[in-house]
Amino acid sequence: MKNQILFPQDQVFWYLNKKTSPALSSNLETDIIVVGGGMAGLHAAQAFHTQGYKVTLLEKSYCGAGASGKSSGFITPESELNVTHLLNLFGFDGAKKLWDLTVYGCTLIENNIKNFNLDCDYKVQNTLVVASSDNDFKELEIEHNNRTKLGYKTKLYSKTELTQVLGSHKYFGGLESYDTFGVSGYKYCQQLKTHLESIGVQVFEDSCVVKINQDSVETSQYKVTAKYIIVCVDRFLPEFNKFPKDVYCAQTFLMLSEPLSKETIEQIFPKEQLMVWDTDFIYQYFRIIEDNRLMVGGSDLISIFWGREQHNQKRIIKHLDKYIKNKFPQLKINFEFFWPGLIGVSKDLAPVAGPDTKYSNIYYISGATGLPWAAAIGNYSAQRLKQIDNTLEKYLSFNRKFAVNRVAQTFLGKRISFALSNFISMYFKK
Repeated sequence: MKNQILFPQDQVFWYLNKKTSPALSSNLETDIIVVGGGMAGLHAAQAFHTQGYKVTLLEKSYCGAGASGKSSGFITPESELNVTHLLNLFGFDGAKKLWDLTVYGCTLIENNIKNFNLDCDYKVQNTLVVASSDNDFKELEIEHNNRTKLGYKTKLYSKTELTQVLGSHKYFGGLESYDTFGVSGYKYCQQLKTHLESIGVQVFEDSCVVKINQDSVETSQYKVTAKYIIVCVDRFLPEFNKFPKDVYCAQTFLMLSEPLSKETIEQIFPKEQLMVWDTDFIYQYFRIIEDNRLMVGGSDLISIFWGREQHNQKRIIKHLDKYIKNKFPQLKINFEFFWPGLIGVSKDLAPVAGPDTKYSNIYYISGATGLPWAAAIGNYSAQRLKQIDNTLEKYLSFNRKFAVNRVAQTFLGKRISFALSNFISMYFKK
């Protein structure tokens, strides 16, 4: 009888013991309304509170219920776009400013964890990008040189050298970067929520905003009035009829193993635990999380721009299981949890943020493909709305130039337009 995969349960591991704050139960007046309790929304609330504003945050489900809480928890500047891609899209000055921004996002998250003792599975883990081919390794060499030009330290590994830090002979080299770490995105959001509540930020969960007005937002029963409104709903932004052609979603999946022995983990990481992703077009990624579990993530061409979550997706389960078996054939690992997640994306995979086209007191954030991006732009929104800092506006603008414009999208459709524009942004130089 052939070996069969024991399919894991379709369940977000961290949601097994979730707790929620009370829902909005009356009309309110406040200084700042933040819509959305993910990484961007919570950091926006924190930044405005630090400036002395009265802040109210409304979350339709519970903080960390969306992309932030379902994520792999890689806290690293690297996400969909590396320095080389940013240089291609925005030039040296833009790439430097945006890379510094996402580095700052990492710093914000780490400072919160340490300053407020947030219990969120904080693990210091360097980031390792591994080449899937000789050509991909040449691209890593270019990335290494570009990081050096921007003043960031990395280490390049040849194929032979790589086996010293990763227990696989299947890759063609790697690029390691430093001062990165992993967290549970859900636990971080919940812990930061609790801290914000303790210092006076009003947080209401199970409070779905259904309408955004010039100076207020409405749930099905109540209204909250404020001077400024920050909308951090990521892929749901088009549901408010805001920038419907400029925000879509990409789907990725995470799979979680049973707890591993120390010996098994050392076969994967001979020296120290790392956060790893490869250079495939639709890349795979993995790291060790709490309880010594191996997390592995990825997607495929069919699912990535599907447009809605696909549960119990056995094709992806088999794909990820096969990937780990191929890269680490000496190991036998059983997986216990599996879940899909959707992240908001722009047409060049860089974040989008900016004020409403009519009302300058309303600010939107979306497409932050990485927790540090979301944290940094949430924080930046407090500077931007007070006109303290608008230096990033042209790089984050919803109206910046994309490979597939809005006119072409009308004929191609949204799914094809985003897939094509993302591909061009990643692999073709201007």
